[in-house]
Amino acid sequence: MKVVPALEGGLQIEVEASIDWLALERIAADALDGGEEKLPARLGALMDEDSEWDDLVVPELEDLFNGQLQKVRDSVEAAQQEAPGPSGGTLFIMQEDAADWYGALNQARLALESRYQLEGGEEGDTMEQFPPPKRSAYIRSQFYRALQSVLLEHLLD
Repeated sequence: MKVVPALEGGLQIEVEASIDWLALERIAADALDGGEEKLPARLGALMDEDSEWDDLVVPELEDLFNGQLQKVRDSVEAAQQEAPGPSGGTLFIMQEDAADWYGALNQARLALESRYQLEGGEEGDTMEQFPPPKRSAYIRSQFYRALQSVLLEHLLD
């Protein structure tokens, strides 16, 4: 997979193998696989009980977060339908969609961290010592982080 700035603006993701499509599909799946409690509710646990977080903020955050994930799913699906085959194709992220992509990637990273405690390992632990599911989650989290960096560098102010 190659991620490059597009001449017409935005980012162009050149999919080179079917596993690249799987990595892009996992963004939304990872974000939704963060455990029993959704991200807005987990954030609410940090708030004062008198803040009315559950009544005022959670519904709006759920709408925002769900919209971000739906944008990513729709973009990936549309690009797959236009692809010449299962192991190639191009996906564009335009500037107006960059914030949704960034948010979805962040949700996925937070969910992976919550589930696998990726950053809190023992000192001296290496990725090779992780069990396979955690290793896979770590690699995806690093990919999401790298894509967020490219979004920040080229599309977000």
